[in-house]
Amino acid sequence: MSALGTPGRRSRRAVALLVGAALVGGAGYAGFRIVDKPPTAVASDGPDPAETVPIERKDLSQARELSGDLGYGGKKTVKARATGTITWLPKPGTTIGRGDVLLRVDDQPIVLFYGSTPLFRTLAPPKQPESPQTPPTTPPAPPPKLVSGPDIKVVKQNLAALDFLGTPSSDRLTPATTAAIKRWQKSLDLDQTGVLNPTSVVVLPSALRIDSLNVALGDPAPADVLGVTSTEKLVTLPLDADDTAGVRAGLKVKLTLPNGKSTTGTVRAVSTDAAPPPSDGSPADGGKKPQVTASIALDQQSAANGIDSGPTTVTVPGAVRKGVLVVPVAALLALREGGYAVQVVNGTGTSLVGVQTGMFADGNVEITGAGLRAGQKVVTTS
Repeated sequence: MSALGTPGRRSRRAVALLVGAALVGGAGYAGFRIVDKPPTAVASDGPDPAETVPIERKDLSQARELSGDLGYGGKKTVKARATGTITWLPKPGTTIGRGDVLLRVDDQPIVLFYGSTPLFRTLAPPKQPESPQTPPTTPPAPPPKLVSGPDIKVVKQNLAALDFLGTPSSDRLTPATTAAIKRWQKSLDLDQTGVLNPTSVVVLPSALRIDSLNVALGDPAPADVLGVTSTEKLVTLPLDADDTAGVRAGLKVKLTLPNGKSTTGTVRAVSTDAAPPPSDGSPADGGKKPQVTASIALDQQSAANGIDSGPTTVTVPGAVRKGVLVVPVAALLALREGGYAVQVVNGTGTSLVGVQTGMFADGNVEITGAGLRAGQKVVTTS
């Protein structure tokens, strides 16, 4: 039989395995080409009708559907610096914003401020020099220097955001700042001392959601008090560390949420620290690869109303070929001279037509070849 004769089932199986292996290995685009001139059509015996499929003209996409989880992201711990007895705690699920009370210790409120620098000292107005009882014999001492620093800037920014202070123009502890602290203390039914103790404020980047309570009422205030999360629902997507395949910050993806609603999301970040995958104790655990995690923000938070967590399908976009001729990968035949062909049905017989392959996706392959058109039937493995 010539090189262009009808290939046997073994040849079909070999090419299917060859191309299938490339796809499983993550190859997004295969560029196999015929190295010689496309072969002349040769008649052969008629195929089994049950093993034929039509050539289709359609779009091919290498988009991938992956499994993620809807939730509120990773949990963090809020530490209390005050000592005493826990006298009030928020309920799990509560959202705490700027100026809200996180908890009470000895019935004193501990309040949330936004910022990146924690309070690390007591802020008190500078002491004014005492007035002399007799006329001074030396020049009066200069007024005390105003204290300044990033912690004071955080306090002033929060007091301004809460309407207790005008727009701050410096990071100094001015008399206006002290007056604003007194007004803030009055709003909390505290003594209006103008002194701000760092144990009465927790500084975090933004609003938070109470996820869990690590203490109970009546407990002594420890370091770790509350488990908190972001207030924003997002999707976490585990990925094998060696197969992130274009998943990067800023990428737009499609999401199918646990409530059945479809929406879009934006990849916010992809972790760079690979970790062992979750283990279920089965022998298959040994074959699992280290994973990284992508965090995906929902473009429409309202799409997840009524549900806090659950499995979510993430569709990651890939290359697209529109309106191309497509056959199943199993219809490709490896030629002895190199390259590939398809076995086209002609009435009661068949002929081989050399093809060039393009995109592979979802078990299909893009082909081009002389005289090929949509609707023609080609032989494939069953």
